[in-house]
Formats: sequence, structure tokens, C-alpha cells
Amino acid sequence: MNGGFGAVMQHGYIVTNAAAAAVEWAQRVGAGPFYVIDRMPMDQYFYRGVRTELELRLAFGYWEGLQIELIEPLGSADSLYSRALRDAPGKLNHCATVVSDIDRLLAQHGLHDRVIQSGKMPSGLKFVYLDEYLPGGLHLELIEANEGMLAGFAGMQAVSRQWDGQDAVRPITRLQEDLAGLRQ
Repeated sequence: MNGGFGAVMQHGYIVTNAAAAAVEWAQRVGAGPFYVIDRMPMDQYFYRGVRTELELRLAFGYWEGLQIELIEPLGSADSLYSRALRDAPGKLNHCATVVSDIDRLLAQHGLHDRVIQSGKMPSGLKFVYLDEYLPGGLHLELIEANEGMLAGFAGMQAVSRQWDGQDAVRPITRLQEDLAGLRQ
């Protein structure tokens, strides 16, 4: 019985410098390449029920089949990310799964009171974090992603399987070019 949560597909870390952390992941364990979204304004971001203006720098890479997400909060907004950066920088913060319907899963398991943060990205990706829901005190992130986002994740993973270790940090705009190079 998995309760509809799905498999863990991502480990998330809150870092002071996403690019530097990506290089370290690449050098130590061969994860990558990392695709960086330099400035991601969060739509409809709520922390502990309070709407907050938040902007992040995000880096996504793959270590074998596991997505590594590096989150660098920009600015001084009070958020789960700024608190994690203060209290446990660079440490594993959350594990994430992809679900088909966040609202239904929360209602099915009576988990609305465990949501510590929620938001929606301009891409349409919707997420919630369940406060210290996993054994050991890690947050569980539930991601509801559209087909385009899922295709982007699959593309990053495909590039990672063929990656030669060069250019560990790349702008997200390079993903399509890298995918085209795989098809040649």
C-alpha cells in the first residue's frame, strides 16, 4: 500500500549558492549537468498560511535516476527556504514525489493541517510541503506537474545519462539544444 504518494523522485537541498553547490555535486558524485533557472518568482506562494513574495534560483540535475534540486532563496522573505538556509544550509531538506492531484491526496489522507508551504510556479507546476512528514524530520514535497514539466524532467534525465562531465552548470534555456544533440 503506497497511499497514492508515488515514488521519491527528488531530493531537495537549500543552499547559499546554487551554481557552486551544483559544481560540488558534479565533482563529488558525477551528478549533472545542472540546469539553472536564475530567477524564479513564485506565484501564489504561502508559508504557514501567509502569502509571501518569494523569488528563488533553482538548479536541477540528476544523479542516476534521482533528481537533485538545489534551491537558493533570493531576497530576505521569511520562508521555509530562508529558515532552512539559516538553520541547516546545504543539508537534505525534503524528498519529493509527483502526484496527479494534490488536493485530492491531501483530503484523502486528512493532511491539510500538515501543509507548511504551498505554491505555484509560472510553468503551472503546483506544490505543497508536508511539515516534517517523513521519518527523521524531513519534509515531503508533493508535486503536481503538467506534461511539459514532466517532459522537461525526462529530458534532463536523458541528457544526464549521456553527459561527459563537461559544463556542469548550464542555463535552463540550453536544455532544448542539449536534447537536440542527443538525437543526432
